Amino acid sequence: MTRLLTSLAAAIAILSTHAAHAQQKSDKDKAQDNEKVCLSQVRATPQEQADACTALLASGRYNERNRAIIHNNRGVAHRARRDLDAAIADYDAAIKLHADYARAYANRGNAHYDKGEHDKAIADLDQSIRLDAKSAAAFVSRGNAWDAKGDADRAIADYTSAIELTPNSAVAHFNRGLALRRKGAIDRALADFDQVTQLDPKHAGAHNSKGLIYAERGDNARAITSYDEAIRLAPKLASAYNNRGNALRATGEPSRALADFDKAIELDGKMETAHNNRGLIRYDMKQFDAAIADFTAALALDPKYARAYANRGNAHDEKGERAQAIADYGRAIAADPNYVLAYFNRAVAQRRAGAADAAMKDLDTALALDPTLARGYNERGLAWYEKRDLDKAIADYSEAVRRDPAYASAYNNRGNAYDDKGENSRAIADYTEALRADPNFALAYYNRGITLRRTGDLDRAIADYDQAIRLDPNYAIAYNNRGNAFDDKGDRDRALEDYNAAIRIDPKLAIAYNNRGNIHRSRSEFDAARADYAKALELNPRDAMAYNNRAWANYLSGQYAEGVADASKAVEIDGKFVSAWSRRALLHEKLGDREKAAADFRQALALDAAYAEAADGLRRVEAK
Repeated sequence: MTRLLTSLAAAIAILSTHAAHAQQKSDKDKAQDNEKVCLSQVRATPQEQADACTALLASGRYNERNRAIIHNNRGVAHRARRDLDAAIADYDAAIKLHADYARAYANRGNAHYDKGEHDKAIADLDQSIRLDAKSAAAFVSRGNAWDAKGDADRAIADYTSAIELTPNSAVAHFNRGLALRRKGAIDRALADFDQVTQLDPKHAGAHNSKGLIYAERGDNARAITSYDEAIRLAPKLASAYNNRGNALRATGEPSRALADFDKAIELDGKMETAHNNRGLIRYDMKQFDAAIADFTAALALDPKYARAYANRGNAHDEKGERAQAIADYGRAIAADPNYVLAYFNRAVAQRRAGAADAAMKDLDTALALDPTLARGYNERGLAWYEKRDLDKAIADYSEAVRRDPAYASAYNNRGNAYDDKGENSRAIADYTEALRADPNFALAYYNRGITLRRTGDLDRAIADYDQAIRLDPNYAIAYNNRGNAFDDKGDRDRALEDYNAAIRIDPKLAIAYNNRGNIHRSRSEFDAARADYAKALELNPRDAMAYNNRAWANYLSGQYAEGVADASKAVEIDGKFVSAWSRRALLHEKLGDREKAAADFRQALALDAAYAEAADGLRRVEAK
């Protein structure tokens, strides 16, 4: 928000020395004209005012006190020209000539403020206030300097003093409102902005600021109304378009939001926040390259803009560009070492890139900075899960749900860990909690269906897959798994329908071809079965199960040599695949090679001593 500064230009009469009787009238007129211009009594440019004051000083006609006034006014003109060093030099001269000149101190303080020399500004304004404790403008200016130093309390105190002196000062109310909002006292800030709009209904900045407060309260409709009024009053107020764009994005109106950010950038191409915010809209619209271009533009304007680095990292991550994402999160952290979400997002990207240890290091940092970050515990739980340390994963998921009892994803993830540990009842309980927290959580229905099927509760498993598919009609793997449950129940027609649906939705879902092949095999449709297994292996050449299933189809259809080749490939891929060893043994047996058959049956039993097919087969070939 642009801060309103007060000018303390003197507008008092200059007491001229008596002119010589011999002076020409035209010279008197010229001197009087210069006095009016120097005193801002007539309209003039800053340069014209400075030149008029210079002419008065050069005339040698004024005493010390009057020269002090002239220097002060020329300083005002130089400040208006943005020649701050020249302005300060004139204020120095004024103070040297008139040590108790309160306005000169105040004006010099304002010039130091403009230069970013806030301590010098405060020192001058302190002196001005000591000399004139009733100058509301000096209190406002000192408040601005305190605010610039980040001392909101002292700034608010000075603005309050200004208001006590001049209750109808829109500037003081506005600036106090800004400081109060930054401090988080949004109710008091809103009261100040309301007062400003009562005192000055055309104050666009106050309407814009009211919009920010409504947005912070979550009342985006009122925020948009306030921004509309600010824009009506000041059609070139870029920040109002930017702020309205944010509110429109929050209300789900991306096209209107994008138009506002475009307008903000058109009005002020150097507004880095507008470039960043337009990038967010494009990110939401999945226009990731355009989003990256906007975030890059924001960073060109402000190379220390931590949020823009983080946002660009998110866009790279969505594109699967993990290295670029991780680098950008690192830049965000370098710009702001306490940026919790940058550590969190980098951890997510690192985990997805397979760097679980680096991810956990970042999550440790994020949680040290913010121990209440529930999703940080959940994400660290995922990292532990990927490292197969299920107990530590469960501990982190448990902390996540303790911090946020309605955290559906954390319940779901803890359910997965319990499921992997074989603790089916706990897994089902967690999936149920996830669904209580989010009844539309398709993944939780899907996962609970997996566990219920494993426990033999096929009807409930099918009901869960039904719900998952209802919530996501394109959930291919849910169709596949429901097909498995129907197959377990012996309802192969419905199983086949589900596998067909899964393949129609996702033609690259290898497991669905494998399962459909099993249905064809069970119906002695061996050519169709082999075609499905071949497709599964085309999509996933390392699918040992598909090789094993095709080996069994070849066994059943009398193609024993082809079956041996498939079973051999299965055990090459997975040397602990008991069924593949046993089935290759059966195929060798059919080919009359009892020695190889016996060796394979023994290998199967070495892996699982209770495997009945292998035990029976070994006894059979050894008895021959």
